[in-house]
Order: sequence, then structure tokens, then C-alpha cells
Amino acid sequence: MEKRQLLLLGSFVAFYYLIHIAYDMPNLVHGYPQFDLLPGQAKTWLLRIGDIGVNSLFAFIPYLALWRWYPEKKLLFLIPLIVAGLPLVFLLWYWLERMEIGRGVRLRTFFLDHLFTALMSVVFGIVFYFIRWSRYKELQQKDLEIQNRQSELSFLRSQINPHFLFNSLNNIYSLVYHGSEQALTAIAGLSDLLRYMLYDAAEKVPLRTEMDYIEKYIGLQQLRFEHPIEVSMRTEGDMQGTLIPPLLLIPFVENAFKHGDLDKGGLAIYLHNSAQKTYFHCTNRKGTHRKDPGGGIGMENVKRRLSLLYPGKHVFSVEDGPVNFSINLELIHD
Repeated sequence: MEKRQLLLLGSFVAFYYLIHIAYDMPNLVHGYPQFDLLPGQAKTWLLRIGDIGVNSLFAFIPYLALWRWYPEKKLLFLIPLIVAGLPLVFLLWYWLERMEIGRGVRLRTFFLDHLFTALMSVVFGIVFYFIRWSRYKELQQKDLEIQNRQSELSFLRSQINPHFLFNSLNNIYSLVYHGSEQALTAIAGLSDLLRYMLYDAAEKVPLRTEMDYIEKYIGLQQLRFEHPIEVSMRTEGDMQGTLIPPLLLIPFVENAFKHGDLDKGGLAIYLHNSAQKTYFHCTNRKGTHRKDPGGGIGMENVKRRLSLLYPGKHVFSVEDGPVNFSINLELIHD
């Protein structure tokens, strides 16, 4: 017997005793209970078990019929089975009752005396099914939401990699084209970064690993410039104990290199981490050149990822001033 059927049977046994105790309550109050909770004889126990078994059929038949055909909305199978099955159970119950009391009982009298109990058992089976069905649909919906969320996160994360890759390849192409000695260094640096993106980055990585990635990214981007740009990168707190989704912070730095005027103003990065929250700040001088049509993908990407990964647990703001462009991100940890 499957788990859900065992659960139905166990629940029905409790229901069976409750309804018989409720029927016997007037006798119980006067000190003459008619319903024996724990029969003393083996024969009485067998009859009790048989009575529970027959009564449970009133619950099982509608439950199993609903379980088999209700999800497919096949009412033509569902209704006839219930209508035909329940009278047969009544006849079986009538036969068992005659065996128990040892004398004949009129079928009409038996039917009227036990109709309410039978209907209550049928209702129990139907209600039990729909409670289980609603729970199943709720879990199914949550599972679907999780799958959709994971699929969307995978898609958003995959957008970061090509965006960065194309920019880096353009930089390396320029170095190779001009015969720069830094071309081999750039290729080696890009190889390390791709290894992190493709193989080393799990669902979450230590904050220190993400910051190391940013340092390597900055080193690779430095090769674009004839003279090293001024980069200030300061971190405070434990970088190893906190885990964050990989490639979450790099779009802000990438945006600074792509659209900022770093020759004049440089780049400043500050990160403070504690057990309660992580604060990340990135500022750069604004460039005067026009953004390309592909710009901003990383920024919108990370906003969407934040809403999925830190719903209600992050604060993100942008300061778009006349000279500098800054972002402030606060991640709140559980």
C-alpha cells in the first residue's frame, strides 16, 4: 500500500473512533457506554477490524476514483464508479452486521440507521483527497517556481560571460594587432578568468574568490592603456567566510571600464564585510563618449539577479553625478 493510502487509512481509523464516540456520548454521560473502545475478545476484535475495513471503503472508493480520474477531468468514469461502488459496500456492511448481532436485520432499517455514518465516511474521503490535492498543487507550484528561478538565474549568469568575453577579446585583438608584448600576458590572464567562470564558480563562492577575480579582471583591463590607470581597491572584514553568487559584482567594475573616463579620474572600489551584511562601493569618472547599443546589459542583469537572489535583503543605489558615476550595494545576510 502506498504512503498516501496508509495515511488515509490511519486518518480514517481516528475518524471512525471519533464519530462512534460522538454517537455514544449520551450513553457515556449516563455511565452506560455502548461502544467498546478496546474489545476484550478476539472475535469482537475481528468484527471491529472488519467494521473499520468496510467503513473505510466508503472513504477509499471516492478517494481512489478522484485520484485516478479527477486530474484528467474524466467525470464519466468518476461518477459511475462512486455511484455503483457505494451500494455494494452497503450490502457488505449489512452482511457483516448480521454476523455480528447473530440475527436478521431489515435492510431498510439498517440503511436508515447507518446512512449518516456512510455519508460522513464518503465526505471524509472526498475532503481528504482535496486536502492532499491542494497540498500537491502547492508543492508543484513551488517546485515550478524554483525551476523557473534557477533557469532564469542560469540565463542571467550566462549573459555576463559572453559580454565580458567579447570585450576582453577585443582588447587582446588590439594588443596583438599592434604587436604589443603584453598580448601573451593578456591571453594568460583571460585564460585564468575563463577557468573561474566555467569550472571554478559554484552556486556560491567565497567573497575573497570574487574579489580576486575582480583584481585579475582589472589587471587584464589595465593592458588597454598606455599608462597604468589609478585604481584604488580597499577591502575590510573577513573575505573568506561569506559566500555570494559568483560574478555578481564584476558588472559594476566592467561598466566602469566600458563607459568611464579612467584616464582622467581612475577607479575606486571599496568593500566592507561583516557577519550581518556586505557593502560594496564602486565609483569612476564619467566618460564623454556615447555608449554603444550593447552597453548596460551587465547592469540590468545584476539588478535582476539581485531581485531573485536577495529579495527584500539588498539595497542598491546609483549616484549619477555630473562628474562621477557611483554605485552602492548592500547585501543583508541571514
